Amino acid sequence: MTTLLWLCLGLTGVGVGYQLFQLVAALRFFRRARRRWDGRSPFTPAVTVLKPLKGPGIDLYRNLETFCDQDYPDYEIVFGVARADDPAAAIVRRLQEAYPDRQIVLTVGEATGANAKVANLVNMMRAARHDVLVLSDADIRVRPDYLRTLIRPLADDGVGLSTCLYRGVGDFGLPSVVESLLINVDFIPMAMVGDWVGIRNAYGASIAMKRQALADAGGFERIRDHLADDYQLGNRIHAAGWELAVLPYVVETILDSATLGDVWRHQLRWGRTYRACQPIGWFCSIVTHATLWGVLSVVAAGGAAIGWTALGVVMATRLATLLGIMRLLRETDTPRHFGLVPLKDLAFSAVWIASWLGRSVVWSGQRYRVDPDGLLHPLGPAPQVTGAPQPQAWP
Repeated sequence: MTTLLWLCLGLTGVGVGYQLFQLVAALRFFRRARRRWDGRSPFTPAVTVLKPLKGPGIDLYRNLETFCDQDYPDYEIVFGVARADDPAAAIVRRLQEAYPDRQIVLTVGEATGANAKVANLVNMMRAARHDVLVLSDADIRVRPDYLRTLIRPLADDGVGLSTCLYRGVGDFGLPSVVESLLINVDFIPMAMVGDWVGIRNAYGASIAMKRQALADAGGFERIRDHLADDYQLGNRIHAAGWELAVLPYVVETILDSATLGDVWRHQLRWGRTYRACQPIGWFCSIVTHATLWGVLSVVAAGGAAIGWTALGVVMATRLATLLGIMRLLRETDTPRHFGLVPLKDLAFSAVWIASWLGRSVVWSGQRYRVDPDGLLHPLGPAPQVTGAPQPQAWP
């Protein structure tokens, strides 16, 4: 056998081992997290929910409505837009009419900052009345027990922030299904591995924190020029001496990718964000791309049986461990699309390669350059390439 084939087979073995390690990490995560956080006494301080908005979104009214239907005794929702004519403002007014007894506030305007979302939050904080803050993205959908669950760890004096996992929901045809796989079979296992090895992150889809912890981290003002605001927030709060809690609770993100080009741009931004935050870890992660090394083993073997055997072991292990993780998550939809996992895996490897070939990203209609420390520099508006997706059935 050639040296190249030995190298590919060796890295295939590493990738297979990592798949098994992900399953062990998931089992450990759920066991430890449930032991610590489940069954605790109710803790229901007054809460301010912060929801920065831009544009009409996809099914935005339904997403936001789930936050109005919380089984929680005392909370307000502060929605924020940069401009009064933003279509999201009209949706918030509909919610105010539909829920007259709910404390719903709409703020208009933003502070300066390259990160428009965080600049919006700086302005929104002027309307936040309570000492416990919950932050989530506009495309997040939650269950009625969301606030009670997310707030519970903050009863501990040393816990400054709690966060949870999120799963992608792709209801708009093939592109959104592919993006949901990238979240559900790549991000979620990676997050549970990260929790085991000591990476302390917050996940922007859903964060609860004490106002004092935010102040100790420098407030939103300190991160309004950074791309990875959730990473910066969690990292700074942890560095300030607070504990971060990652819960075995899953919220939904409603994905709006209309084309595979949309998926590529989203994932390239994610890859370059990860590269900026954890460059060494992101570089080393290529050895975990088991499907890539399995395919290269076939090529290096010239189509011989040993290469195909390696690829078969990779796919069998990959799908079996993913099925186990999905069962832990009680996720029944994702396994229906496991047939797309091999191609999705190779696309993810392509994202890894492309993440090292530049520093520009497209986010919310703008193009930015990302510095090695995560600072953003606006480069101008990005071209409009897609319209709003429409729901489609996908087998």
